[in-house]
Amino acid sequence: MLCVFDIETIPSVSLCKEHFQLKEDDALKICEWSFEKQKEKSGSEFLPLYLHEIISIAAVIGDDYGQFIKVGNFGQKHENKEGFTSEKELLEDFFRYFNEKQPRLISFNGRGFDMPLLTLKALKYNLTLDAFYSQENKWENYRARYSEQFHLDLMDSLSHYGSVRGLNLNGICSMTNIPGKFDVSGDLVHAIYYNPNLSQKEKKGIIDSYCQSDVLNTYWLFLKYEVLKGALNKEQYLGLLNDFLAKFPKEKSYSSVFINALEKEIREFA
Repeated sequence: MLCVFDIETIPSVSLCKEHFQLKEDDALKICEWSFEKQKEKSGSEFLPLYLHEIISIAAVIGDDYGQFIKVGNFGQKHENKEGFTSEKELLEDFFRYFNEKQPRLISFNGRGFDMPLLTLKALKYNLTLDAFYSQENKWENYRARYSEQFHLDLMDSLSHYGSVRGLNLNGICSMTNIPGKFDVSGDLVHAIYYNPNLSQKEKKGIIDSYCQSDVLNTYWLFLKYEVLKGALNKEQYLGLLNDFLAKFPKEKSYSSVFINALEKEIREFA
């Protein structure tokens, strides 16, 4: 089973306020001040992992042959009437799935960001992710960086394990005629989440849909990578794309963009 996954995060207002010794109470201003102070310190606005809060985990689930099954978000069964799911509930849902199914993970920068943050958060809530640390084979396990059998990080593989700098998912998608980001980007997530003019359900809907679009991009890029490696031939690739198109959600904000791109790829590649 394949699990093409991605997480979305925001600055933890309480931790940032404490870490940077801020007296501000407005969430967006705390974020802005935190980014500014972090840039002064490190040259980058990107906050240390322990200052992030996970608010969405999305995944494309596929079978062992790469066939698309579904796309969705973890934690939805825990949503209250306002659409809120706690960070702990999100993690518990994802970890339960991971420990039980032990899928092959597919990600873009999942080794450099998503999995390190998920395991740090597991420490916070005393949660167990035993499948991730299982090591029956020294060279083939979830934490073996140069093995793609348990966790294929496309950023790692396409950058030749850091030999090339500056690769990002949106840029690669643009080059390969995959939709990429089209209405929201990761650096806007906190502004959506802390927007006082949006309801919790509206925020959750926008962010979860964005997270889904990222894993859909990553899944399609994974199929192209399988063609690159010779693991899929032309007929197999087209078969998977046609199946992807047939099962694609029709009611999402990203639906028309992806459907048009899939139809174009199938026409031109056939």
